[in-house]
Amino acid sequence: MNTPLMKMMILAPRRPGMSHAEFRRYVIDVHGPLVRSVTEVAADIRHYHYNFPVAGAADTAFGHPLASQLDIVTQGWFDSVAAQRANMQHPRYMQVLRRDEGRFADEANALMHYTQEHPVTDGDVQPYKAFWFRRRRPGLTRAAFQQAWRAHYAPALAAAARAGGLAGRSVLNEVLAEEEHPHGADARYYDVIDELCLPSPAALSRLRTGAGEFAALQALEAEWLEPGRSRAFVAETVENIP
Repeated sequence: MNTPLMKMMILAPRRPGMSHAEFRRYVIDVHGPLVRSVTEVAADIRHYHYNFPVAGAADTAFGHPLASQLDIVTQGWFDSVAAQRANMQHPRYMQVLRRDEGRFADEANALMHYTQEHPVTDGDVQPYKAFWFRRRRPGLTRAAFQQAWRAHYAPALAAAARAGGLAGRSVLNEVLAEEEHPHGADARYYDVIDELCLPSPAALSRLRTGAGEFAALQALEAEWLEPGRSRAFVAETVENIP
């Protein structure tokens, strides 16, 4: 049985003084090729995706506010947390890539999450994704919240996707235990990042097609989440590795 990969997710804004268009061009045309060129670093990365916000998109399913301060959600799959940490200690990562990151990202306001994927639906990987950043309600541990979210929200999301004819892959990205996670229990971080592949940003509204299925999702959000903390991010995906 294969050991599940650890999935690093970096939620980052652009550096001050740079437009989003400039940021996106730099990531795709400069930083991405630079990552691939440092072969000892690229060899440790199983997959690497850039997710850029879609202009004018909204959370037409739930109506959650967009994470409008973010310019990218970067996803990198590694064999383990230890492998990712070792990857960031390669001398040429420090000399080449680490120096480049500050040329486009607002590093002080970037959040790196270590996560584990839990599949919800096994559909196709599609060109767009919706992410929802989730924080548990007060009084719950991260582990208790994640167990409840996986047991109840995941099947409800799968049912709503089927009702809306959404055939894209979806996963729950569970943030790892606080002792493994960057900055531990810092309240700025999330507990789960839900992820749904879409054929187009407009398809997100189809989650509302099945009234009963969608009502179940809303009820679970009201029961388990910290009020006002959920944010949505509707994105176009660009792959860099492989």
